[in-house]
Amino acid sequence: MKAGLIGANISASLTPILHEAEASAMGFDYSYQRIDTAVAPFHDRPLKDLIKDAQTQGLAGLNITHPYKVEAVELMDELSGTARALGAVNTVVFQNGQRIGHNTDYTGFRSAMRRDFTGFQQNRVLLLGAGGAGNAVALALVDQGVRELEILDLNRAKAVDLSQRLKALRPTAIVKAVDELRPWGLNGLVNATPLGMASHPGMGIDPELLDQSTWVADIVYFPLQTELLTRAKAHGCAVVTGAGMAVYQAVASFALITGRSCDSARMQRHFDNALKSAASQRASA
Repeated sequence: MKAGLIGANISASLTPILHEAEASAMGFDYSYQRIDTAVAPFHDRPLKDLIKDAQTQGLAGLNITHPYKVEAVELMDELSGTARALGAVNTVVFQNGQRIGHNTDYTGFRSAMRRDFTGFQQNRVLLLGAGGAGNAVALALVDQGVRELEILDLNRAKAVDLSQRLKALRPTAIVKAVDELRPWGLNGLVNATPLGMASHPGMGIDPELLDQSTWVADIVYFPLQTELLTRAKAHGCAVVTGAGMAVYQAVASFALITGRSCDSARMQRHFDNALKSAASQRASA
């Protein structure tokens, strides 16, 4: 069985390692390739061509990551309810000549919240980023009990569009696009932008502007301790890494692509081992 990941600057992604490690643990052959549009031979090739090639070559499915999750929607023959509602696809299953788009970012982040956010106040939360991942994280936050969600994006139109989408999906939700950080009374902050990734260094906000009672979460997992989380923790804030979302997203997408359920605890071990291996390679380089 073959699968792949399409994205830009994905050399550090652990998704291929997680999928192949789980397949090995389950005892079947599974090859998972990186289709990185930042490097040859995929450099600047249109997403539609990359998906077509993967389908023609007999791949069972794909994961889609930054910056293609929204664009992928229009290239599907069928969408799951969540992918359609969010307007973003991060998992594609090729079945009977059809392309079926799913969104496991939503289930991944919501499962991570259930595991890692116990005891956190969720009256008012700020989401940084209204892109493909931000859409999924926003819905998960609302569905997991956030009473008032604020969305901040450099492209205000995207934040407004996401807030309107959420209001249509969850009419009782209190969701609004904002133009700036309002730290007073803020319970939590979630970074759903690429900022903090090894290929996108930086932070969307300065965590020192936050009250120490504000928790800070990041969906970036490479590095696991982003600059945002490191500085927020030094400031006294509780922090949550992107590990949970990465693991649970992998669990869900693996099941969709392979048709085989896997164990989340074992996937977490794959993730931990992959991080240790990556750290060791960096240290010896």
